[in-house]
Amino acid sequence: MNSLVLALALVLLSENRLISAQECAGRCVKKDECKVPGSTDVIVVPDVPALPGTEGYVDLRFGDGCDRLETCCNEKDVIPSVPKAEVSFDRCGERNLNGIGYRLVGNKVGVSEYGEFPWTLMVLKTEMVLDIPKDAYVCAASLIAPNLALTAAHCVIKHKSEAYHVRAGEWDTNTAKELFPTQTRNVVDVIIHENYNQLHHNNIALLKLETPFDADKNVQTICLPPANANFDGYDCFTGAWGKEKFNEGKLQNILRRVEVPVIPHSKCQDAFRTTRLGAYFTLDKSYMCAGGEEDVDVCTGDGGAPLACAISDGSGRYYQSGIVAWGIGCGKKDIPGAYTDVTKFVDWILTKMTALGVDPKPAMYSK
Repeated sequence: MNSLVLALALVLLSENRLISAQECAGRCVKKDECKVPGSTDVIVVPDVPALPGTEGYVDLRFGDGCDRLETCCNEKDVIPSVPKAEVSFDRCGERNLNGIGYRLVGNKVGVSEYGEFPWTLMVLKTEMVLDIPKDAYVCAASLIAPNLALTAAHCVIKHKSEAYHVRAGEWDTNTAKELFPTQTRNVVDVIIHENYNQLHHNNIALLKLETPFDADKNVQTICLPPANANFDGYDCFTGAWGKEKFNEGKLQNILRRVEVPVIPHSKCQDAFRTTRLGAYFTLDKSYMCAGGEEDVDVCTGDGGAPLACAISDGSGRYYQSGIVAWGIGCGKKDIPGAYTDVTKFVDWILTKMTALGVDPKPAMYSK
């Protein structure tokens, strides 16, 4: 036993958290495929030291010999597979508040439940590493129609459309054993706003997909807001797989959840004027702002992620009010982040949908 493993074992023993490495005597199955009730909690152990090279990752650990999102089940208790229930894209903006199938326990600050935000997408680009194709994370996006994603223009302006593909239903990038499969689609067209410029004004883009995503519990659309709606004072949610600190550490393996208040445009501009942007900085009208609480923020790698605000009728559903765009560092006290104001671009989005032959109904809220 080398010194690193020994040190880790001693820490676990001292905290009465010895995690066994036993093998499963039955079959490893997803938790809803076993008749015998077991723990439906995914246990988060945030205070166990991470192994070198994994710093900044959320550490989920199990000790029954199975993948951390599975359970060890006796063969006689395995539930035969049944046809999947029909799911459709008929109710946009539905958040799975308590997750799907299992839930997180313990310290979960900044970590979303499994399937909590079924509209959040990964934008990926294939890169060659030692002559082997590998998916590289570019940024985030949101699903507004089965074959159309919404993101920030600065995320997808560097390459041709065929360089990108989009993944839906992702949660933990370190496992493929989640309850529902992820889905990946190629991008066939990148539509950048015509007035996007070097100052990053009108920072919005659409991604037309080669084939539509299939509706599932972990793959759903978010609702477009009413044009020019005002969300000032709302507490809204965002997050992707970005870093916890500005230009430090690694991308997170689990989709993050960050709750931030929406800040009035004028107040946000005043805050930015106290930074290196200077006393005469003008915040373009295409932006809105949210955040300002110390250490509660999106960061490098979260660009393109949706800012989701609850619809005020008590339905528990969500509008996409913004798109993560830029900030001055990450999580600085009294310095909010800038988000593309989606309410200013609803007419543009709908016009492009018509031109692309995309049905807008999956993104339109109705009770």
